[in-house]
Amino acid sequence: MADAGEPAPLDGRPGSTGVSNVTGAAASLTHGSATRTGTDVKQRRRPTKGLRVEDRDARRSETDAVGVSFQTLTRMIGASGHADPDRLVAVAARLMPHADQAGVTSIRNDRPAVTVASTGEIPRAVDALQYRTGEGPCLDASLDDEAVISDDLAVERRWPAFAAACVDQFGVRSMLSVRLSLSQQDRAALNFYSPSTHVFTGQDVAEAVILAPFAALVVQQRLHEKDVSHYQEALISSRRIGSAVGILMAQHGVDADDAFGMLRTASQHLNRKLKDLAADVNYTGDLP
Repeated sequence: MADAGEPAPLDGRPGSTGVSNVTGAAASLTHGSATRTGTDVKQRRRPTKGLRVEDRDARRSETDAVGVSFQTLTRMIGASGHADPDRLVAVAARLMPHADQAGVTSIRNDRPAVTVASTGEIPRAVDALQYRTGEGPCLDASLDDEAVISDDLAVERRWPAFAAACVDQFGVRSMLSVRLSLSQQDRAALNFYSPSTHVFTGQDVAEAVILAPFAALVVQQRLHEKDVSHYQEALISSRRIGSAVGILMAQHGVDADDAFGMLRTASQHLNRKLKDLAADVNYTGDLP
């Protein structure tokens, strides 16, 4: 049972036992990319020969829907390479018929992992549990593996601290995560979640691997925008502090080092950020 205030589980059915766990392998789909494999991913592909006309029409309809979704992704990104990560995961979740929800995990340098986009609260809660326990498919895919599948988290042994709690608290039973190729210092994974067991097939892995470059482009763009914003803020703060130092030099007849020392000491005593105090000096002409 989930505690009060936690996201409701995807499915309230009790977990089954005795189900083997599978690590997804996408090596055959990605020109030699390495994937750590437990037991082989079963290629539970639906046969096309011998299908009734209505079944073939249904398959054709599914294929057409996938094509439309990929066209939507292409239009979303466009020539500028810009798109909203939340819209991206919404389209990705629709593309994966066996996934209830989707999300993206990002790890920058040695900073803590964060969820940069999701289709709801369940992915964010599940990811937060992984970040707290330091284990799980999203982290494995982000840092090491090309693709990771867990067919039933209720009997999963790779992540003992995460898996059982995930099932108990959120009702997620199966997960599929694929790595996103970003810049050298950045890591990320596209993740899919389901309340059912044994739902993700080899075809799901193939589609997720195809989705990965789209997702990587969108995530890299968002990270770049954040970097630019931080640099701009840092530049503004630097100019503001420099101007405040100049004002204090003129006001008190001191050199630059002493003026900066006055600003820093006042910042500590008043428990205010240096840039905010500098803004006051620029406005009033002196320290508070």
